[in-house]
Amino acid sequence: MSALIVSYAEVTGDEMVLAQVREIFFESSTKKDFKDASEKEAFFEKYLGYYLRNHPELAWVAQEDKVLGYVVAVADSQDDVLYKIQPHLKTFEKYFGQYPAHLHINCHVESRGKGVGGQLVKALEKQLKTMNIQGLHIMTGADALNKKFYQKLGFDFEAIEFFHDSPILFMGKSL
Repeated sequence: MSALIVSYAEVTGDEMVLAQVREIFFESSTKKDFKDASEKEAFFEKYLGYYLRNHPELAWVAQEDKVLGYVVAVADSQDDVLYKIQPHLKTFEKYFGQYPAHLHINCHVESRGKGVGGQLVKALEKQLKTMNIQGLHIMTGADALNKKFYQKLGFDFEAIEFFHDSPILFMGKSL
């Protein structure tokens, strides 16, 4: 599947695109239950809203007749604001010299396994290279199924660290 990959900055303000991105975000999330709308919105803000609002130049959307997926990133994970909303990041600080940027990606369930995610990551990597960023990382569950996806994309550095007694897999890729 070859999707049209567009910068989120080009579609910022398109409420339909944002609604579809939100739908993919919550459909893809392992967290499904929230005590109220406020908790749900805080979860969205933590893992997606912050990136769309503060780093739209590092956000990409795959589209055909609808949004198929998205990727968001920051160029430098060593950020006090991010540490505050995502305290687990600080656990991996020792790897940020080599892999400073990090990403979050999700695809619509119907788009998974069709190359859309790879296209999104490649668009992001191209942008990071123009910014002279030397490495990219992700963090996921130690037993997560998405590990093979990242390995296929060249994320060849792996380390497991613990945050609040839970193992988190860090995967890095040099750009």
